[in-house]
Amino acid sequence: MPSTGLQALPNDILIILLPEYLHNIEDLVNLASTCTALRDSMATASPSTILRLAAAQTRTFFRPSPHFLVAATARELGHWARRSEANEAELLVRLEEGLDGLLNLAMARCGLTMERIRKLYLMRFSIINPTTDLIDKCVGKQWYAIPNFWSGGASDACSIESDPSETTFHLAIYGELFGPDFDTILDQDQPSRRLGVETRLDYIRYCVSDPKYGECGHWIIAPLSPEPVDRRHAFRKFGPRTSRGSVFLESERNAPRYDHNTALKWVLRSSRWRPRWKNVRAKAGGEFQNDVKGGGGWHDDYRLGWRQRMLKAVMVCQGLEGLGMLRPGLQDQWTPTIRAWRTRIAGMIEEPKTIKFGEPAIVEYPFLLEDLKTCLRDI
Repeated sequence: MPSTGLQALPNDILIILLPEYLHNIEDLVNLASTCTALRDSMATASPSTILRLAAAQTRTFFRPSPHFLVAATARELGHWARRSEANEAELLVRLEEGLDGLLNLAMARCGLTMERIRKLYLMRFSIINPTTDLIDKCVGKQWYAIPNFWSGGASDACSIESDPSETTFHLAIYGELFGPDFDTILDQDQPSRRLGVETRLDYIRYCVSDPKYGECGHWIIAPLSPEPVDRRHAFRKFGPRTSRGSVFLESERNAPRYDHNTALKWVLRSSRWRPRWKNVRAKAGGEFQNDVKGGGGWHDDYRLGWRQRMLKAVMVCQGLEGLGMLRPGLQDQWTPTIRAWRTRIAGMIEEPKTIKFGEPAIVEYPFLLEDLKTCLRDI
């Protein structure tokens, strides 16, 4: 008996046209499970189609939304932006729309495979959830549950409205986007275009916004400009702009509820966070002992010698997979890489350049803590 229905259609139609009629990723999975022919056809769906279908259910299967899918595509998006100044300029425009803008740009320029989705699903349990739990102990409900929190129980007590899950992904997205820039800084023989400092700062300003202290980006001006004005436009309290580019999104959906910048900065300085990374560095050669100028205090990342500071910066800037350095079962696989970073940094003769932005000078390599500090009027 001849096949009827969808199975009777030519393979070209099944492979090329049918995925375009699906509404979401659940449709694709369910259709692929019906028969061998459709399973084989759905297996050939393009990465751009899979990302579009996943984005249609980002609030159902890929929470937090849109953070999860942005993190899943940010590395590819960063590589695309490095290809030309025009690409990076488009990225800068979309950054003004916050993480929603980044996801829209990723759907236009990137893709996602089912293999990557399965890997991310496994990472949810091995890396993402444990890291979120640690961050919750640094700035979340578990942190506030410390006995006598305001009376000395917590050495870093502060009033912070945070979402540990979103903070995890803010950290991961920064690493996915900008971590590859370390490759050319640590290996001068590897020619490649790096993303600009302005792009890093715009990611912080628009995607890791913080309403508590008012204007993010207050200090950011054009390089070497004598006037203390923003490089492109006045910057108001709330982070993302609308797609129209002139009015900030101030609805409940888009106005920042959480102190994202402060929360991430508090995590990076936390006495519950820093020892984990120190233990990992110890397995790979330890600290640059002659390069530590501080005494272990709250602001020591700004007083460290440049080699020690750079080693810490590159480790924390490795995206989702890099957070595996915090997991005992995954640390050993990172030891050779960390040792290689340490060796290259030790062999550097001069400190990497800084770029002047008005009052502050920003290092050319991705230094998350410094970028957070620069983009927020804070203590």
